[in-house]
Amino acid sequence: MGSPEAERRKQILKAAVEVFAERGFHRTRVSDIAKRAGVAYGLIYHYFESKDAVLSSVFDENWAVFLKVLKEIRDASDKRTGEKLAAIAELLIDALRVTPALIQVIIQEISRSDRFIEAPKIEAFQEAFRVVKEIIAEGQRQGEVEADSDPWVMAYLFFGAVEAVCTGFLLEAIPCRTEEDAARLKRTVTRTVLSGMLTAAGQEKLKPGHVG
Repeated sequence: MGSPEAERRKQILKAAVEVFAERGFHRTRVSDIAKRAGVAYGLIYHYFESKDAVLSSVFDENWAVFLKVLKEIRDASDKRTGEKLAAIAELLIDALRVTPALIQVIIQEISRSDRFIEAPKIEAFQEAFRVVKEIIAEGQRQGEVEADSDPWVMAYLFFGAVEAVCTGFLLEAIPCRTEEDAARLKRTVTRTVLSGMLTAAGQEKLKPGHVG
């Protein structure tokens, strides 16, 4: 457990995610965040200089965790290319089921907002694509991914497909509320996306259940 200051800051960010998801960034007031967090209005400004700074911190801290896990998957020596890509898709689908408000805020209020078109944020997003590109490029060297395809394009297509699924969930068109829903989504995404990227050898090296 962290210090009282760290826990209070985490409490505020958690409340901010909930309110941003419900009301949208523009309709959210700092007082709304304070009320949801159960703290005094002025205390928000002890930790954050503005509402924009709150949203920026939501992204920075959660994206840092996501990048750390992505790199762990990339560096896993016991996983083949298809298994690594499937693990990333499954990670995002699990996050969608467990923390839908956070995924909604990152997609709707951050990744699609021109207010966050700035070098540090762009580089943070690009780093995630770069990690996936490295997984794909290594798969090409191992003969597990189609060699005549551009790994950067495949990395963007991979993330684009998963983001589209998340958007479908946010629009209530794709169910992902239960473990059964999530399992069906994982099977569908990995079969559909990976089947177009992996060679026959790459698909043979997947664990049963990912592609079939």
